[in-house]
Amino acid sequence: MKLAIVIHRYGEGIAGGSEAHARGLAQELSKTQEVEILTTTARDYLSWKNEFEPGESRVDGIKVTRYAVAKGRDLGRFAALSDHVFNEDHGREDEERWIVENGPFCPDLANVIRSRTDVDYFLCYSYRYFTGIKGALAAGDRAILVPTAEEDPAIRLEVFAELFRSVRGFLYLTPEEKELIEKTAGAITAPSRVIGSGFNAERAGADPRTRFETPPSYVLYAGRIDRNKGVDTLFRYFLWLLAEWPDGPPLLLVGHQVLDIPAHPKIRHLGYVSEEEKSSLLEGAAVVVMPSRYESLSMIVLEAWALGRPVLANAACAVLEGQCRRSQGGLYYRDYAEFRLMLRLLVEDSALQAALGAQGEGYVKANYSWARAAAQTSDLLRELESSAPSA
Repeated sequence: MKLAIVIHRYGEGIAGGSEAHARGLAQELSKTQEVEILTTTARDYLSWKNEFEPGESRVDGIKVTRYAVAKGRDLGRFAALSDHVFNEDHGREDEERWIVENGPFCPDLANVIRSRTDVDYFLCYSYRYFTGIKGALAAGDRAILVPTAEEDPAIRLEVFAELFRSVRGFLYLTPEEKELIEKTAGAITAPSRVIGSGFNAERAGADPRTRFETPPSYVLYAGRIDRNKGVDTLFRYFLWLLAEWPDGPPLLLVGHQVLDIPAHPKIRHLGYVSEEEKSSLLEGAAVVVMPSRYESLSMIVLEAWALGRPVLANAACAVLEGQCRRSQGGLYYRDYAEFRLMLRLLVEDSALQAALGAQGEGYVKANYSWARAAAQTSDLLRELESSAPSA
């Protein structure tokens, strides 16, 4: 079977949950299927600036074809339009403009999908991006949507509900994501699978983190340092906590900085780290904190559990709370009072740390791998093939 994975950006040095998921699934599916990648020349998710060369290349031995973004994102115009469509009365044309402004605006990619008669199915990632929705619509009855949906304002736009009702099949990352899509779009008859994800965490030992001079106990956040990830609230809560607990452990940050970081001796940004260093830092953490309200699946949470570390997550995200409940590998909070209580409990109780970490590790081993995700995907493909009308 010939499959094309459609994704807004792809390749070396690109950090992002859906991008990492697409790459991992592509590698695993390529063991049994003919797989190629259709994407854009953008690297940066804020500007969508053309940085890769257009045309064909290979990543991990898989053919990748990139198409140029026709225009970048104007952050001011996009913010104003987002405020309008999320908070005010608006029409369908406003929602269509929002899709274009959100980007990456790449009509060539949608046109190519429409013309490719040799591809059996297109796996289209991330419903909210231009490439996701327009790629899926161009693919028609060959569109399998990987929504990577979160409980954010975009999910309520009618243009996306129409998309959800039109695609041939779905690949979800969590049960909560499936429930969210079905609640948003109403009756969905397309078949689906909850495929989860694989991950790339391997035990690295203490040596890779020695250059960071980490203390014996610390709290770790790994991911984009951004308001959209709830890091502004994490900073506020952590500073409040340090004011009443001056001997508390430091907060170490790993990832791309978009948000200003408070100037405090116990909040340290380590910048970009290698995969080995990230694994080592996760292994050494007393607690891995995930403050995001909007997640379709958190790879960092899975990696923390795979390395036997407990998690403290924002319960405002149904996915994170659901994963903590199912795994029994973490605690969760709804406000500062709960954040304060749960973080101190996890830091000060080493037995609880070990127990939650072990339960999380067992959960991940039993439920998450690229082999399992690919097997569930192949199962959906077989169902679609068996239900296809005869020629």
